[in-house]
Amino acid sequence: MAWHLRKASLGAALWAGLIAILINTVLLHMADFIPLQTAHGGLLNLLDLAFGTTLVKLGVASVWRVLGLPTPDGAIFRTGFHVLVGLGMAIVYAFIIEPRLPGPAWVKGLMYALALWLLNTLLILPLIGEGIAGSKHLSDAGMAYYAATHTVFFVLLALLYALFSPSRVQQSLRYR
Repeated sequence: MAWHLRKASLGAALWAGLIAILINTVLLHMADFIPLQTAHGGLLNLLDLAFGTTLVKLGVASVWRVLGLPTPDGAIFRTGFHVLVGLGMAIVYAFIIEPRLPGPAWVKGLMYALALWLLNTLLILPLIGEGIAGSKHLSDAGMAYYAATHTVFFVLLALLYALFSPSRVQQSLRYR
């Protein structure tokens, strides 16, 4: 892929990812008003379990506090982390997943959603003590709502990336 197309693909991925993760974030926060508990911060909690003590021992946590940065257990940090992970997933989609999966964008989004949902459900949540799919603390409705918002993110990401992708932009310029 030529450099200008990689750059355009990155831009398309970031825009698609930003829009999709913001909608996902709003949907997840809406659950709090129902009230409906959903899986929150599984990956962040896993990283904290794996590296939190080491970061404290290395002094990273102290430096973080001295600089006045948001604490990892606060809403600002958690939302920022959620957005960054969403953007990372968008980049992975654009450069690794999308070129290799067959079918239309919505099918690619569903396949990506299923793969990551299974990873979260069967590995991440059990590793942090939440049980399969978060069943230790979540109701069936909470698990279903989380799965739905998760799927919305990935399908929307795929559809938006297809809309913003360099090949589609090049096609539209050709027909002018």
